[in-house]
Amino acid sequence: MRKNALLAALITLSAASNATAVQVYGKANVSLNHTDASNSDTLKLNSNASRIGVKGSYEVSEGLKAIYKFEYETFIDDGDDGTGDEFKQRNIYAGFQGGLGTIIAGMHDTPTKLAQGKIDLFNDLPNADMKNLIQGENRVKNVVMYSTPKTHGLKATVAFVPGDDTGGDEDGISSAISYQSGDLSVTLAYDDGTAIDSSVETLTRLVAEYKVGNAKFGALFQQADEGLSDEDGYIISSSYKLANGVILKGQYGESDNETTEKTQIAIGADYKLNKTSKLFAYYSDIETETSTSHSVSTYAVGYEIKF
Repeated sequence: MRKNALLAALITLSAASNATAVQVYGKANVSLNHTDASNSDTLKLNSNASRIGVKGSYEVSEGLKAIYKFEYETFIDDGDDGTGDEFKQRNIYAGFQGGLGTIIAGMHDTPTKLAQGKIDLFNDLPNADMKNLIQGENRVKNVVMYSTPKTHGLKATVAFVPGDDTGGDEDGISSAISYQSGDLSVTLAYDDGTAIDSSVETLTRLVAEYKVGNAKFGALFQQADEGLSDEDGYIISSSYKLANGVILKGQYGESDNETTEKTQIAIGADYKLNKTSKLFAYYSDIETETSTSHSVSTYAVGYEIKF
């Protein structure tokens, strides 16, 4: 019932898009992964955060727009998320945008998560996404977030998460300030409060990205206070676009929270079919050391189509 209602709503909004500022968008990302863990060997089709959504705006007054976005993850591989749900909420919000900036309320990625920019070259891919290595990749409910306009390359964002709405006693604040000059961008982000992540009290993240010619480089450093221990982590990544449209990618990261050490490596290649679709292949491996050590590696091929 919910599936049919959502599809009907998307069709209706799409039909009205010529008359109003409504955009229906999405992507399908599917990969076939061969995963080798310490005691298992599996071959699985994965729907890698495939999604569908609508977003738009309309003018409230001169210089002020009302904005909205409704985005859901959809599951191409088996039709649901394992619990029978065909759709899972992603970033959904309503708000206003004008000369003084943008304010939204709803469910959204934190400014700290957004600070990663394009550092994670294997975002949403099994065993390769950096969320498997470090803390801070949070999408929170009941958030109110304000972003300033970009001025002289500077932009700031702050999000407030009420503790009462998350079942905790402590309110949460996530903030980020970024600076961009030409092909260089630097972002400093900070989380405070277990309303954002119950296992993290505070988190500081520093990100830098640089582009030169057909090459891109990125680095991320962070420290998370987990109460009884601290997690230190870093990630470096780079990509290079060849003349034939192939993009070569590589990424390496480490994290250490005093009881657990992790190392992650990922390499891969994308082949652009056109502006909205690509084929890709990658290999990734995560090694974890506690009192014992084990590793999980995956080989994958897949495709992505955006609309």
